Parts: sequence; C-alpha cells; structure tokens
Amino acid sequence: MEGYERLDSHGYTSTIYRLPGQPPRVCKAFNVDCIDTMFPVERAAYQRFAAHEQPRSILQYYGVHETIPAGIILELAPKQDVHAYLWDLKHQHGTSLDSATLYRWAAQAAEALEFAHSVGVFNSDIHCVNLFLDDDLNLKVGDWAGASIDGSRPMCTYRLRHRLFEADGTDVTRTKGVGPSTEIFALGTAIYYMVTVQDPWPDLREGDDQEEIKRKLIEQEFPDTKMLPDLGEVCRRCWHIEFKTMREVKQAIEAERDQRFSTTAAIHLV
Repeated sequence: MEGYERLDSHGYTSTIYRLPGQPPRVCKAFNVDCIDTMFPVERAAYQRFAAHEQPRSILQYYGVHETIPAGIILELAPKQDVHAYLWDLKHQHGTSLDSATLYRWAAQAAEALEFAHSVGVFNSDIHCVNLFLDDDLNLKVGDWAGASIDGSRPMCTYRLRHRLFEADGTDVTRTKGVGPSTEIFALGTAIYYMVTVQDPWPDLREGDDQEEIKRKLIEQEFPDTKMLPDLGEVCRRCWHIEFKTMREVKQAIEAERDQRFSTTAAIHLV
C-alpha cells in the first residue's frame, strides 16, 4: 500500500504494513484469495478476545482499517517472532536465552491459549513464527486466521512436526478437528524449539523426509527430553497428551519454574 512501510510480504495469506503514528501499530492486509475466508475468521477471533478482556499475551486488536481492504490493525511486535529471535540469538550472536525468559515465554503462550480455548477459539497453527515479542521480550500469540471458532472447520492445520497422530496413523486434526489435545501437542513442539532452537529431528527435511517424520510421530519416537536444561518434562507430557487442558500445561510450567528458581535461590544462600 502506497505510503506505508512494508514489514513482511512473505506470508501466504497476508502482507504486514507498519502504520504511522503512536503507539506503534501494524495493518495485516489479507491477500485477495483470503479475503472471504481467513480475514473474517481472524477478525472474529480478535473481536471475541476483546469482548472477554483478553490477556496481554495475545496481540492487541484495534479494529479494521478504514482504507486498506481486508486489513486488521494490531499492535506492533518490534522484536520479531520467537523463531526468528532465537535463530538470530544463536547463529548471529552465539548466545542463548536465559532460563527466566524461557519460562516466561512458555507460561505466556499457555496463558494465551488457555484463554482462547475458554472462549471457544483454537489457534490451529501453533508454531514459534506465530509467537511474537514486544520491546520487553514478552510473548504474544498472534495469527488466528486459520482458527477454529465454536467447533468450525479450521482454515489451516499445524505444520507436520506439530501435528498429533494416533497409533493407527490417523491425523487427528483431519478426522476429529482441532481441540485441546492437538493444541497441547503443538505447544509442546513449540516449547521444544524455544529450549533447543531446533525442531525435533533436525536432520530430517520437511519435504524430502515427510514420511519418516510422520512415522516418528505415529510411533512416538520423540527426542529424549531428559537432558534438556529446562521444560523437558513439560515437552514430554505435551507430546504424550498427559495434560487434559491448556490450564494444566500452564500450571505445570509455573510449578517447574517456581521449583527451579526457589532451588537456585536456596543454593545461593548456602
């Protein structure tokens, strides 16, 4: 759009423009072939969140743009998304995320998804590229364009490594739709990326090795999380659907965080 700074033109569904003025905001302008499908879904999701006093861990919504066709106005996430931020941190700066921030991100993601589920919205595309960061490195869940609302068929599905399969090879999302179990599984994979800065089975490529990735998912050949410095047990329990709700996931994250830092504090006092 003429006169607006384009921030992202690589999305399958939309282009992101930075809007002038303060506070910093962006317009997510949906591509022509998504105007009648994903645009109304994302607008409806954000409207429902706003009507129920959403937590800060969901991107703030400011309505539909007056002149940009099928454009929704959202708060700017100046620190990019979690995937890009961690990749740069590791490969450009040679550093890693501190544990306190990691636990905060995991808890914020679970908080946002718990709230969304409570008002009948399931994200359907949980991935670190859809988890955004503000200037204070607080995580905010965005991209609800493919969501399921009140049991509707989602407009998209999770990426392969984030997808739940049954033992007989059934893709749960395709047969039963999205729900707590599919969201919990996907969040487990997102948290694994936060901790390790790599996807499960990083030697396998999504295109060339799709059948092998699918086999590992079906047979539950997940990476060993016992040696992870943080949140390994949470990842394992998400992958094995040992949580019934996203609230239980959040509580487990918070309990591990509290134990981790209370133990650390006690060690320093000795």
